[in-house]
Amino acid sequence: MRCNGALAVANAPRVSPASKRRSVATRASGDLSFSPLATRRARVSRRDARFPWTRVRGREDQRRLTRRDALTDETRGVSSIPNSPDPNDEDDVVFGLPRKAVAEPFGVLLGSQFVLFVGVGALLPALPLYAQSIGLSGSANGVVLSAPALAMLLLNLPAGKLVDSWGRKQMMMAGMFVIALSDFATGQCRTVAALVPARLSLGAGRSAAEGGDRAYLADLTERCPEARGTITGTQQAVQALGLVIGPLIGGRVAEEYGPSSVFYLISLAALFCTAGYSLLPEINAAAEKEEEIALMSMDMSEEEEEAFQAELEEAKKQSDWGTLLQNDTQRVLVVAASANALGFVAKLTCIPWFASEALGATPAQVGELFSLTALLGMASAPLGGVIADKIGLKTVIVLSLLACAIGLGLARDAADVRELQICIGLWGMGTAAAGPAVNALAIESAPKGGEGEALTLPKTAGDLVFLAGPIVIGLTDDALGSAGSSLFLVAGSAAAAAGAAALFLKPPNAKQTNAGLE
Repeated sequence: MRCNGALAVANAPRVSPASKRRSVATRASGDLSFSPLATRRARVSRRDARFPWTRVRGREDQRRLTRRDALTDETRGVSSIPNSPDPNDEDDVVFGLPRKAVAEPFGVLLGSQFVLFVGVGALLPALPLYAQSIGLSGSANGVVLSAPALAMLLLNLPAGKLVDSWGRKQMMMAGMFVIALSDFATGQCRTVAALVPARLSLGAGRSAAEGGDRAYLADLTERCPEARGTITGTQQAVQALGLVIGPLIGGRVAEEYGPSSVFYLISLAALFCTAGYSLLPEINAAAEKEEEIALMSMDMSEEEEEAFQAELEEAKKQSDWGTLLQNDTQRVLVVAASANALGFVAKLTCIPWFASEALGATPAQVGELFSLTALLGMASAPLGGVIADKIGLKTVIVLSLLACAIGLGLARDAADVRELQICIGLWGMGTAAAGPAVNALAIESAPKGGEGEALTLPKTAGDLVFLAGPIVIGLTDDALGSAGSSLFLVAGSAAAAAGAAALFLKPPNAKQTNAGLE
């Protein structure tokens, strides 16, 4: 299997810098006659005939090499692009993915995140015990839990811009190191006044690390676009596996050494993840973009360079949130991400309450409910990704969101715990399949060159729901006077998202998704 765009080919058709600049101008303005650049096209093309070049597809750009660079590389026997895959390995694939270009960095990413999510899972059973051990009230615990979401809501956009300007790998490592420090500090805190700053810094670290992770994954899937759903689904399955194993470890550690010790455990997991991220190749460094622009502008006149800079600014504007929200696909992504986030809020709030209050579920049965959804998610996430690659993202998003709505809608009428497990299991399968499909569509629809900023839009919508969702669900249950009444609200949001996807979702417009340099 060969993935489009995964590797460079040395005999690709020659394209002059002027024609590249003209193509950017055409996308930005729709005008096919960009005369200042067109007048130099023939002369630059004649120069191209004397200088061989190799086109290498990194995160979104194509880079030219001069004869001097090419000769230097031949004597060294390596590519002049750092961490670039060898074209001779085009047929060397692992599970259908090019080994050096995609499979190896993806494996490092998954291994690092598996350890991290084992740590995150370890925190789940210890968190309420920790709040109880230091005497936090319900309202104080709510403030502490909301602090990371507030920080992420405020910092997602600037973090996304830094991801595009500074680099994916750098932000992932910096953010993960901040997470490690924040969790260590949390284990030392005993008052709300001390906990809130620690959890705010956790949210700041997550904004950086998760923003870099989303953009890095977008770069990988760009090298193998026909496996985009499979890649995102596999990532979610590995994370779910960590969340299944983690609580078993966290419970034992909390019993043996106390609840606060679990925060030291997750801090170690974050440090391990930071070390793992350091092994990743940088496939989207800011220096590469700057070098590309410098190479493209070598033969420009002053007027042409000014025009080219204007084109770059126009391409950059495509990732602005205001511009993105004018697009139906981006609006659907926001609605779908919000519905998925509200479902997870319900999983942590009204579903356990309904199970215990209305159905008399024991803590062990509630734990089984969480384990069931995690196990089903492990199976349905990669399966949903594969199906999305075969039949299309729209179909998977619509059907999976409908499954969420049906499962949550029927859960309210469950007669016993077993029926509730079946209904919540259906929701778990739906949300696990919807997550990779929504992520894949977000990656596919992100303007090239501005992925970091563009991908923060649906993430921020989800963070806003995580911040306000517990309050809305609690008020709804109080107003309706019974446990689990808010399940209808959560089911309705999933149904609305499915309807929006069915009505408004269209395949990405090539003109939009390639608004950056190619």
